[in-house]
Amino acid sequence: MKKVLCLYRVSTLGQVDPKDDIPMQRRECEAFIEQQEDWVFYGERLEKGVSGYKVSANKRDVILEIRAMAERKEFDVLLVFMFDRLGRREDETPFLVQWFIEHGIEVWSTREGQQRLDSQVDKLLNFIRFWQASGESAKTSVRVKAAHTQMTQDGIWRGGKCPYGYKLVRKGRTGKKNRELYDLEIDPVAGSQVQLIFEMAGRQGMGTTRIANYLNEHFPDPNKTWTRATVMTMLKNPVYTGRMHMNDVLSEPNETLRLVSDDDFQFTQYALKKRLQDRYTEVRREEDGRVPEGQTKTSVYGASMLSGLLWCGHCHHKLVGGYCTKHLPTHVYHRPIYRCYNGSIDAKECDGLTVYSAKKIETAVLEIVHDYFTSMKQSVDTVWKEQARRQMRSKTQARQKAEERNLQKLEKQQEALKQEILKSITGESPLDTDTLQSMLCENKAAIKACEDALVECRRERENEEAKLDYLSSQYKNISDWAEVFDDASIEEKKMILAKIIERIEVDRHYHLTIHFFVTLSDFETLGEGESVTVVEAEDCRATKVG
Repeated sequence: MKKVLCLYRVSTLGQVDPKDDIPMQRRECEAFIEQQEDWVFYGERLEKGVSGYKVSANKRDVILEIRAMAERKEFDVLLVFMFDRLGRREDETPFLVQWFIEHGIEVWSTREGQQRLDSQVDKLLNFIRFWQASGESAKTSVRVKAAHTQMTQDGIWRGGKCPYGYKLVRKGRTGKKNRELYDLEIDPVAGSQVQLIFEMAGRQGMGTTRIANYLNEHFPDPNKTWTRATVMTMLKNPVYTGRMHMNDVLSEPNETLRLVSDDDFQFTQYALKKRLQDRYTEVRREEDGRVPEGQTKTSVYGASMLSGLLWCGHCHHKLVGGYCTKHLPTHVYHRPIYRCYNGSIDAKECDGLTVYSAKKIETAVLEIVHDYFTSMKQSVDTVWKEQARRQMRSKTQARQKAEERNLQKLEKQQEALKQEILKSITGESPLDTDTLQSMLCENKAAIKACEDALVECRRERENEEAKLDYLSSQYKNISDWAEVFDDASIEEKKMILAKIIERIEVDRHYHLTIHFFVTLSDFETLGEGESVTVVEAEDCRATKVG
């Protein structure tokens, strides 16, 4: 009996009935299996709300699972209602069908029969089928986009997530399936909060971070956390002027849905834009003149040495290099900093600092790295490496030679047993054939075990040699970098640090935890241990972790 696996797929969640089922496709496939004499139902897989046109097969979990089952030979037939349930991409789905067939899986459709690839004509028809399905999906996409554009122009709610400040109500409007649809209506409580957000941004000049923190403090909600990104998105959403929008298409305003006047909305957009732009004073013009072409102000004035390596020890987000500018009476002062943007939002529960002094952190890191180079050069030398290499070679070679001698001995015994069996057949041996055959089987098992041990011994030797070569290479690199590090430029130091440091974590008390790729313990235990050393630095305590 051939084991049959059924695949059901619907492109949208709206096609799935309330019982979490796909009844039509399932009934068709079950009836089709009953008509076959040598088929038996094995199982089924469901894809709900997955587009066969937009989503690649390599990103569809169910397809990946079915392919793995096919490789394990768990089923013999893949059955679908129609072949477009497998996908609608002409550059991918035909080859997916071909893959199943090449792996011994029959691909069937209840409406289109079995897909074969016995001839060039079959391969061409296989491609044409999915090329046609892809074209139908493309035309459907055009029709849907045109319909949604017209709905937007007419000021009709198209569906989706309800914007904050409104609620979804049914007002008698029905769809093409005679299903009652939702419309928007202002929520009195949430709507007043939206108006407050626009007032704080446009009239009080508050930034999105301050607004988010204010909302989290004064309107706490266990199901909602305000962030600066959420506030920024709301401040740019024209739906609060009563207009429906889709991309660049805007409807005429619906006054029953208006929460913000056109003047307030436009002024808020102007205020947001001005906050993002620098105040272009004469001092800033002079600053820009000193910035080389192709660089930014952050690269010239800000912190960049530890960019990509520095992480917040509280929320475990990356710190971003930047600078703070102070316009003093005599000059302009730029202070390099590292900023935790996650810590700037109170609701993110990051109790670390928002801004860290770059000078403080970089001074401590450079001191620790200098000590790291010194200790590595003093503790690891060529004599140790050569001695360890010789000891390792003698140890592994002794094991390998012992196994080789044992193997040679067993092979000689095997030849002797074969000769004895021939003598037993002619009656020249005092031992019977069954006894000799049993002894030969034991000898073969011993040879197999010896060969496996020899292979494992050689593998261990190769791994140990590779480990020694890696540590030797790392030591040479560290020695070279140690000689040039102190006199290197910022960019060169940044490159060297990225080669020896995996990650640096800092907490609000400037306690640094540095994870090096290679430490002394790697040389002492051939990479089997981990070293933790505490180093005191000026205004900072740092832990070096291997």
